[in-house]
Amino acid sequence: MALNEENTILIIGGPNSGKTHFGGQLYGRLNTRSNHFKMISQPEDITIFKEVWDKLNEGKSAGHTHVDMHKTLELQIEDENGIKSTFTFPDYGGEQIKSIVNDRRLNQIWKEQIEKSNSWLLFIRLHEIVLIEDIVNRGIPNQEILQLRNSDKNPMKLSDIAFYIELLQILIFAKQVSKKSLVNTPKLSVVISCWDLLTKKEQKELPREILAKKLPGLYDFIQTTWEKNAFQVIGLSSTEKSLSNETPDMDFIKKGPENFGYIINNIGEKKNDLTLTIASFVENK
Repeated sequence: MALNEENTILIIGGPNSGKTHFGGQLYGRLNTRSNHFKMISQPEDITIFKEVWDKLNEGKSAGHTHVDMHKTLELQIEDENGIKSTFTFPDYGGEQIKSIVNDRRLNQIWKEQIEKSNSWLLFIRLHEIVLIEDIVNRGIPNQEILQLRNSDKNPMKLSDIAFYIELLQILIFAKQVSKKSLVNTPKLSVVISCWDLLTKKEQKELPREILAKKLPGLYDFIQTTWEKNAFQVIGLSSTEKSLSNETPDMDFIKKGPENFGYIINNIGEKKNDLTLTIASFVENK
């Protein structure tokens, strides 16, 4: 990226995908002790970021966030070399992501944000992904189970793999990216949020290996759509531990939220200072 060229990072993720704590931690770090980045612009209404940060300072989880459908939150930062980056949250609560796929349409705000973005951060909470069962991993069901399935009148629901592929295809189409060659812009970072909630065995693997196991179709789609150097898969734990909505975590209060959280970068390295690892998102290393 050229000097002073601005990087606009679109934050994408459904409800409960980890964006809430990430946004609050990012805002809090930039307001406390960052020597590498400084915040040069913030939303006119910082209530949401501040509420999350205040909850974390109380040692509590921020819980689910409800945001006005037409509100876009932006945090603009600048590094030591004068490179500016803007983190854009068109839908902080995540509700619109479901509507984009279900309705196959984008509102004007999303269209504008997609058009001006050159990097995408896609948040996925993998430990909640429901694996598609088949004869390999489930076996042949007995007669009672077959009858129960046949009596289910619920409408067919997209699998998680199909959902995320459909979402990315809609965004790519809206961005008007040519499919004649592999995508270079926008760059894509898949963020496996709540990394600390994966099993101990899974946490020893590379983020891209976990994504390939949990959502193989999505991983294959990304590999065959984006250039190798234009996408990465990273792990993220914004709070490093599970927090309660009611009972405060005294260790969290004592040390402060700025001393918790880490990412697992594309090559498996653990970085404990989220402020210092902003570069991983910005530069897509």
